[in-house]
Amino acid sequence: MLKRLPQSAFLFAFLGTYSLFAQTPTPSSLDDTLQLNEVVVRGYATNRRLLETAASVGLLTRRDLNQRFGTPTLVPALNTLPGVRADERSPGSYRLAIRGSAIRSPFGVRNVKAYWNELPLTDAGGNTPLNALDVRALGRIEVIKGPSGSLYGAGTGGTILFSGLAVPQGQSNVEVSALGGSYGLLGNGVVVQTGKNNSAITLNYNHLQSDGYRNHSALVRDNISLIGSFNVSDKRTVSVLGLYSDLHYQTPGGLTQAQFQVNPRASRLATRTLPSSAEQRAGIYQKVGYLGLSHEYRWNDRIQNTTVLYGSTTDFANPFITNYEKRTDQGMGGRTVTQIRLPNGPLPTTFTVGAELLRNFTIVRNFGNRLGTADTIQTDEELIARQSTVFAQAEMQLPARFRLTAGLSRNDVRYGFTRFPTRAIGALPATLLTRNFSPVWLPRLALLRTFGPNVSGFVSISTGYSAPSSQEVRPSAGGFSTTLNPERGTSYEAGLRGSAIQSRLRYDVAVYQFALRQTIVRRSNEAGAEYFINAGRTDQRGLEAQFSYDFVRPTFLSATERGFLSLLRIWHSLTLTDYRFRDYIQGTSDLSNNRVPGVAPATLVTGLDAETRPGLYAHLTYQFLNPFPLNDANTVSALPTRLLQATLGFRRPFGQHWTLDVYASGDNLLNQTYSLGYDLNAVGNRYYNASPTRNGIGGIRISAKW
Repeated sequence: MLKRLPQSAFLFAFLGTYSLFAQTPTPSSLDDTLQLNEVVVRGYATNRRLLETAASVGLLTRRDLNQRFGTPTLVPALNTLPGVRADERSPGSYRLAIRGSAIRSPFGVRNVKAYWNELPLTDAGGNTPLNALDVRALGRIEVIKGPSGSLYGAGTGGTILFSGLAVPQGQSNVEVSALGGSYGLLGNGVVVQTGKNNSAITLNYNHLQSDGYRNHSALVRDNISLIGSFNVSDKRTVSVLGLYSDLHYQTPGGLTQAQFQVNPRASRLATRTLPSSAEQRAGIYQKVGYLGLSHEYRWNDRIQNTTVLYGSTTDFANPFITNYEKRTDQGMGGRTVTQIRLPNGPLPTTFTVGAELLRNFTIVRNFGNRLGTADTIQTDEELIARQSTVFAQAEMQLPARFRLTAGLSRNDVRYGFTRFPTRAIGALPATLLTRNFSPVWLPRLALLRTFGPNVSGFVSISTGYSAPSSQEVRPSAGGFSTTLNPERGTSYEAGLRGSAIQSRLRYDVAVYQFALRQTIVRRSNEAGAEYFINAGRTDQRGLEAQFSYDFVRPTFLSATERGFLSLLRIWHSLTLTDYRFRDYIQGTSDLSNNRVPGVAPATLVTGLDAETRPGLYAHLTYQFLNPFPLNDANTVSALPTRLLQATLGFRRPFGQHWTLDVYASGDNLLNQTYSLGYDLNAVGNRYYNASPTRNGIGGIRISAKW
């Protein structure tokens, strides 16, 4: 089926049959990821019910982020979404792929855009500091899957929209928390919130530390965030977001298969020519500061504008086996979005127009690494990155319950690079190099139809564009690439979502085909330093599905009933992919038709959620990934992943002011030897980064409100 996805548009012809199963929706009081009939999403600026949104959007609420798993990271929650894959090669080293592989990202998050209530978190160089966020400070995540450049700019993977914790109106509350677990895991946090008629403020501090499962894999992280929203007048709202993260984690490095089988807890060993990771004290030291201001003005009930400005700074140091990199980033930018609603015409329409401008200034210096100490300077460089996007979108209500969305954006990416002379013998004079990619227009067209109150289907065509990130035009191997080209592609997609049996059964299915040109892939030299090349075309076909069934729901119980269970749900998340290279020649080898590494052909995540009226709750999650190739030649494959996780807790209010929540969580309960993040196309065949065997976490949260 995956080989014929362009024909999936004909799915529309069969959607009407599903309306026969639709039932009248029952209102729900749950803030739940799977309440398709009630939940409102912000993706593509529609602010509509998910059922009425002509796009594939994954949702995570606070229950998914902070209750289902005891591990205080984003990784397990993101991996419950079909089409989304988050890796953690070592504690703190995140990698994220949305509908694609992570072959562009040895570490970090690239080829996606991220926002916090319209504030851009992705910098002008295309990098997103996902590990600077603490999951305990988040209340909601939306993931838009597939190219979304018509409204959010460059990127072929997707877009992530973050939101903070909801503030109770007319109340103040304080929550303190603590957790501990295997391998020296310790954490604590405090949240202070106050909500009044004209303001809402949240102050959040979280600490996390771990010795790590592997040798040389310790982590220490402190996060603080301040989020405020103030209704200055009936028409004007001003918001502020302040973030600061101080993170240090050790990087143990990859192992060969033989080393992985002998001792998966080992860090990268020394060779005859290179020292070990531990000897060189390899790691990441990262301090990120971010301050953003948002101004929303409502002229009337039909016209409103949101304008944001931000500034950021990053202090980054990376002692590596072969060198010591020090980098300082200063970023700034803004975004303005105006919506005009015309609800009373013959075709009710909402227009969205706006622009986004980002700029980054980076100073990078490479030194020799002498046992974790910066030695003689090797390179002294500056990089300026600029991104600009102008966009417009129209959403039109058509007859016969159709809704048409048409969007278009113009994207411009520019780099300026200067290398300064050092005291090294034979150093060249300062040189300025520029790389200005030709501006591109990115259109998107989507058509949605509803079939009764509970079923909808959509088809869409969108174009994707992703310029090389700053870490790709200036890789760790050094120099500045003037030949690396942007990725371009076209995505065709069809989706069906809805509910049946009084909304107990819910489903969300999408199929897509994405033809990508000039695919960017990572390479490594003999010392392990990376560089990037274009690898011709790739064909990316996939199916994503999410199903759930509620055996017991709170909405099915009257106020006089006293059942023990208040929620009993089983859910499934399925991803099927067929990603293959086309026209890809590597040296003398023709790799055409090989699978793209890092993408599992099949991923299944299934779970069971239970909550009781006395306050007990339990979550069981099982994840399976079948083997996938680890290099372009497809000569090495990953191990199958079978991961079982469980959380058991008790949450109950005491009196009018206090709430207690205690929980215990188990990870990798089947005690599998596996890797949550492989090094793809690794030099020396060092593909393997072992994840912890069976381990446990316990925690407590105490909150008071007044």
